[in-house]
Amino acid sequence: MVVYPRVCAVDVSAPLEAFGLANFLTGRQLYRPITVSLDGAPVPVAGGFLELVPTCSFDDLPEQIDLMLVAGGPGCFAAAEDTALLDWIQRLEPRCKRLGSVCTGSTVLIGSGVARGHRVATHWLEAMRLKADPETDATLEEDAIFINCGKLWTSAGMLAGVDLALSLIESDHGHQLALDIARFMVVPLRRKSGQSQFSSQLMAAATEDPRIRRVQIHVWENPCADLSLEELSRRAAMSRRSLVRRFKEVTGTTLSLYVEDVRLSTARGLLETSRQSVGSIAVNSGFGTAATLRRVFTRRLGVSPSAYRNSFGVDGDRPEDEVVPGNAIRADLKGVINGKSVW
Repeated sequence: MVVYPRVCAVDVSAPLEAFGLANFLTGRQLYRPITVSLDGAPVPVAGGFLELVPTCSFDDLPEQIDLMLVAGGPGCFAAAEDTALLDWIQRLEPRCKRLGSVCTGSTVLIGSGVARGHRVATHWLEAMRLKADPETDATLEEDAIFINCGKLWTSAGMLAGVDLALSLIESDHGHQLALDIARFMVVPLRRKSGQSQFSSQLMAAATEDPRIRRVQIHVWENPCADLSLEELSRRAAMSRRSLVRRFKEVTGTTLSLYVEDVRLSTARGLLETSRQSVGSIAVNSGFGTAATLRRVFTRRLGVSPSAYRNSFGVDGDRPEDEVVPGNAIRADLKGVINGKSVW
């Protein structure tokens, strides 16, 4: 795991914990996770609340590397301009069986040139920024949790590094071990939807035009109200044509898509936290009917409302993941209980 000043601590530790748990739960040294900085010196994490002491410097890395990941964090922008760091990544790429990134570590990979021509996942905000940069030479996938494109493995924001690590472990050692680790960490083995953070509410607070902000806040506070163009243009005190044009200009999205984002976010929240029926949630989120809600969920998230609730809801009625028989490595639960497993 490549670290640098102002790296995000969870980007580093969360995926490495999953690899460590592969060792811990099986009682075998399946992985040897290490951290590396340019010169091997400690690096401060973003927020300054601790320093990471790397295992080694780039000079001390083994000749062959199974997997190299670059962590993300606000320091990624400086790291993406550090010629010494970028040169090392370029030189290491042929020595790596696989390489990739966690969150905005993708920005460093792109800066080094090793992601050229690849599909890349990253934090949704960074994906928006990179897509607007004409010098970006990779294809950004804004909604993906993680992507495997050839030897390149990249993941979205922060804890999506765990999803990436679980997928890598499943590829290496089978479904059963990945499932055991996911259960131990109390996380889904596979999320059934993409990032879809829908930044609409945060963007509303940051919108400078008070007329557009007034419309956004009204939509958030009244998702099941009449949100027709006629009604919203009246609230903005603008003509319909002017509102449509100005809304897109200020927010970078269309008014109709914004309304759908807000309603979808509301429905997701209700599915996650309430036991309302899908029909009631459709009404209370502004979609009107369960059929409309299902269509939007399938189109936008690739999953039905019921399946989404099974993954993230409060009911606790989630179906068991399929257990694949065969020679997959299983957790040494007896060894774990007796304290005889390895970390």
